Amino acid sequence: MRPSVRINDLVANINYFARLLGLEILVPRLKLVPRTWFLMMVPVSYTIFCVHWTVKQTQHHWMDGLKSVVMLGGLINGCCQLITILQRHSDIKQLLNNIIAIYAEYEHRGADYWNALHLDIARMLNVCQIIRIGYLVSFVVMCAMPGIFLLYDGRHVTIMQYEIPGLPIDTNLGYILTYVQHLISTALGGLFFYMGDLMVLLSLMQILPFAHIFQLKAAALNDALHHKEQSRYLATVGVFVDTDVDVLLLDLINWHQLFTDYCQIVEHTFDFMIAAQVLSSAISILVCFCVNLSGFHSVSTIYLLVSAYSMLVYCIVGTQVEYAISKLIYSISMMVMKNRN
Repeated sequence: MRPSVRINDLVANINYFARLLGLEILVPRLKLVPRTWFLMMVPVSYTIFCVHWTVKQTQHHWMDGLKSVVMLGGLINGCCQLITILQRHSDIKQLLNNIIAIYAEYEHRGADYWNALHLDIARMLNVCQIIRIGYLVSFVVMCAMPGIFLLYDGRHVTIMQYEIPGLPIDTNLGYILTYVQHLISTALGGLFFYMGDLMVLLSLMQILPFAHIFQLKAAALNDALHHKEQSRYLATVGVFVDTDVDVLLLDLINWHQLFTDYCQIVEHTFDFMIAAQVLSSAISILVCFCVNLSGFHSVSTIYLLVSAYSMLVYCIVGTQVEYAISKLIYSISMMVMKNRN
């Protein structure tokens, strides 16, 4: 399968989940459909019910109030992701279309570029699989936990740490309706977080193949310079040595400009979203850790692992991007040193 087909399928998969949520990306203009408004009701309802329940629980004990806000980081992250997609929809769409166009162009430039694109797509698919497994396991554990406690000791434990006013969970009807509302909110939130993470990490990880392509172009230019230098010793005096150094150099300069512009676009588009992801995960880890210091709390323990897992994925991707940029800088430095010598 061609690299352009694989990257196009990956982008189409992200757009499919976005369309399910009413946030289709690959359209000229984002339209707010009923699914979009339904998705917006999730953070609104969570904020209203959580504030009401936190105030009520804080009157009993401040630790009970702290337990009510263990998912505050998820609220912050979700709101920031939603705002970013709504405000910068055209930038995200253009970014994804440019990625597809670059893959379609460079898969025809030789086996080296073909293999490089396939290698980097495989790396991206591995990251996507890690994210998918993490969200799936987290969703199953969080939604199954109330049923496990109900069968074990008859306790009415909720997925989220709030009760709906007028629906006490002490009654069977109130508990069932609360569980259904929590289940729908968790499913929509998990699907939205999964789609948002795929979109951001796909854009970030494109720095890896772009840096790889730059290294291939730099290697081709070095080979051409070496060939030109050797040809001068063997050529007859006064004979012009025809090489493609100028073409390769101009191509390298243009690609470096494109690479720089791409990094700036990614930073401009997702800086707020990435900062919110890291900050919200840190807040969730801190709150959940403080809650568990006073005694084991099942919900905060699970959400602690989810938040740490999410932050770990971003740290791994960030490390890979940093390493790729370091290799690119090293390639430029070595090229300059060779030509100077």
